[in-house]
Amino acid sequence: MSFPFPKTKPNKLGYKPQDVDDFIERARVEFNEHHDGHDLGIREHEFELVKGGYSVSAVDSALDRLEDSFAKRYYQAQVATVGHERLLERANQIRVLLVGRLERPQHKRFTSTGYILRGYSKKQVDKFIAQVSNHIETRSELSLDAVRKVLFTPKRGGYAENQVDAFIDKVIELLQIEQVL
Repeated sequence: MSFPFPKTKPNKLGYKPQDVDDFIERARVEFNEHHDGHDLGIREHEFELVKGGYSVSAVDSALDRLEDSFAKRYYQAQVATVGHERLLERANQIRVLLVGRLERPQHKRFTSTGYILRGYSKKQVDKFIAQVSNHIETRSELSLDAVRKVLFTPKRGGYAENQVDAFIDKVIELLQIEQVL
């Protein structure tokens, strides 16, 4: 079954349509069988790039919505089975974990890659961290989509990408829980 994703121009790279269609079909089956989608690895899934394939941004946006649907179902099921308080407790655990990073001094919040290797720009990451901190402290608006799409310039001596990416994953988890609470 083919899904209605726009295709790139014939000479531009996009996701291989068959790979995307197969993955979306697996996700549809998983969703209809009332699973939580964790086995799909939506965020970690990679598609082959081919000329004239599906638009990367269109597919990525659809996958974000799909992940949110699975997350909402999962957290609503958690509320139904273990209660609202348990989910609130999980959100608070994540906040405590995040605050541990937020309280570190600027330019020292994550491991540095050293001057030989490139990592994420410390200045840009610290600016993003300030937005997360503001959200946690004041419950100000922080868009799930903006967090997913945040980009940092590679810099020598920057922050270790894997640590920043793990931090972002926790922010996303927190925001998904907050949508259910």
